[in-house]
Amino acid sequence: MTRCACALIQTNSINLVLVATGKSLGLQDEETNMERGYWIRSKPLYDSLVWRQFATGHVVVAQGDGGLAVLKLFQQMCPREPIKLLFADDKSASKKYADIIQTLVPEGLQICESEQAALAALKEQLPDCLMGTQFYVAGSEEFIWAVLEVLKEYGVQDNNVAKELCGTLARSVYCVHCKTISKDVHFSIHECDGCRRHLFVRDHFSRRLGAYMGVMVDAEEPGNIPAKEEIYP
Repeated sequence: MTRCACALIQTNSINLVLVATGKSLGLQDEETNMERGYWIRSKPLYDSLVWRQFATGHVVVAQGDGGLAVLKLFQQMCPREPIKLLFADDKSASKKYADIIQTLVPEGLQICESEQAALAALKEQLPDCLMGTQFYVAGSEEFIWAVLEVLKEYGVQDNNVAKELCGTLARSVYCVHCKTISKDVHFSIHECDGCRRHLFVRDHFSRRLGAYMGVMVDAEEPGNIPAKEEIYP
């Protein structure tokens, strides 16, 4: 039997047995896995918008700082297929993208005064979309999942929607205790808008709710609330 050279290393009060093959034989704390290479499958992934090939049409829905993603998209090329662009203007955006987009997009553009107006316009457009239409969404995470909720009502599959997160990392947080969804959360600890419990904002995400899970941070030790950190600016 071949013996493996082993070394016992003390790291953060956790004993790890390292084998010559590089594999760990013992791991006493699951949290160590979360530091490196840990991935929560429910957490959504976003990418830069790129025109999809073999489409019968394109529908682009964007909001606020998502205007930059739209500009980058149209600088790639202007597809031959029909295009519909719904843009929700946002006064809090870093730049007045609506004015620039109007000079760049030749046709099919509709500027909406609010996010709700853009969602309403999308609902009007969807019945006329053909099979093979590709969808593109850019903006805040809250806006992206509001658009996806509308698309889901019309049977659009997630793999037919390209998504780019823009402007802010703010999260919507679902309180597992009172079922309230708090919007625009920037800190690791958030006081629930409903029950006022202090919630730890987790990375576990519900696509149905469009929100991350929030659990009571001092459930085991009432009153022991860690300092909050701004990690979703």
